[in-house]
Amino acid sequence: MEELEEYEYRPKNVKEIFIEMKNTAELMVDLAYSSVLFNEEDIAEEVLELEEYLDLLNYHLTVHAVLAARNPRDAEKITSILQMAHAIDDVSNAAADLAKMVLEGVELHPVIREAIMESEEVIGRFIVAPHSVLVGKTLEELDLASNTGVWLIAVRRGKRWIFAPDGDFKILANDVLIGRGTQTSIDYLKELARGIMKVVGNE
Repeated sequence: MEELEEYEYRPKNVKEIFIEMKNTAELMVDLAYSSVLFNEEDIAEEVLELEEYLDLLNYHLTVHAVLAARNPRDAEKITSILQMAHAIDDVSNAAADLAKMVLEGVELHPVIREAIMESEEVIGRFIVAPHSVLVGKTLEELDLASNTGVWLIAVRRGKRWIFAPDGDFKILANDVLIGRGTQTSIDYLKELARGIMKVVGNE
């Protein structure tokens, strides 16, 4: 568990861990499809990072669940939670398998590409350059959803993942942003993150 311990996550209860597992698995699926569609190895790597994170969550969930079972009735209730957690873990493993296809250079069949592209929105990954206009500003100040058309769903800072960051969250240099939007809005935010564009929205 040494590599998994690097993640700065301190769960409080079974419900919190379960919600985090659900959010993580959903993000993994979105990222995995995008990595396959655009043959983006960087995004595929993010999926594998998240798989490690979800494994850690699953470990904590199991420990908390076992400790919470004080009698046969509690154990019966906990079993359903563990079964659902196992199903979520299966979803994450499937997403990781998609990501590994990209990293292993498996050629994508045109039918698969057409099916994925039916989605109106895509997932983008943005590394914030030190000279980007985004650095040092909170999400409330930037209002990315309105000014860029991208909904920020997660941020990786080192080994730490922040899901659904709130308005007080401040973007720092080298943060890895994960957002959802149209291809046009994704390209726009990518230029902002790289420091190519100096203006956000109507600023």
